[in-house]
Amino acid sequence: MNYKHNKELVIKKGIELFWTKGYHNLGVDQICRETGMTKGAFYNSFKSKELFLLTTIESYGILITNHLQTHLSTDKQKAFDKLLTLYKEMLQSQTENNYKGCLVNNMMSEMAVSSTSVSSLTESQFNKFVKTIEPTVKKAQQDNDLTNSINSMLLTELIHTTFFGLLTRSKSAKTPGLVLMESFLYTLKTKNI
Repeated sequence: MNYKHNKELVIKKGIELFWTKGYHNLGVDQICRETGMTKGAFYNSFKSKELFLLTTIESYGILITNHLQTHLSTDKQKAFDKLLTLYKEMLQSQTENNYKGCLVNNMMSEMAVSSTSVSSLTESQFNKFVKTIEPTVKKAQQDNDLTNSINSMLLTELIHTTFFGLLTRSKSAKTPGLVLMESFLYTLKTKNI
């Protein structure tokens, strides 16, 4: 890749393109037009559209994991409130990004059946998200704010899977699903007597 095509900027543009258009609705010609790359430079750098997608999913996963870590590391809220705020903010952002969802969730839905490499990578990214959130879920359980009837890792997976489902639904409903997510989290809350 020559100096003109900063790989980091090309990947950032790729994230935006795949996130907005999906995999099947995006061709290499459009990727090259949008990034300013020639086809030769594109194939020299990424080898194929699918390998470019995998690169963008990995980069996106790092961004999201960093966002989760930053949000959940605050000491200003109890663990349960951190979770509630996190999911509300992520769902609310859907109105600002025209209900594009999450790149990992989108590619799970579109590509996981037809590509084992995309399936494997999206599952890996999802698991990283869950592992990043799990300590906060565990702390909420220790604070007696979330049910202890399910181990913290399984509970985190259940919560984040529900969130991914709401992201998918929000695309057609054009509503972020805030009330549903909040209601779901409160059903998992222990009853303080």
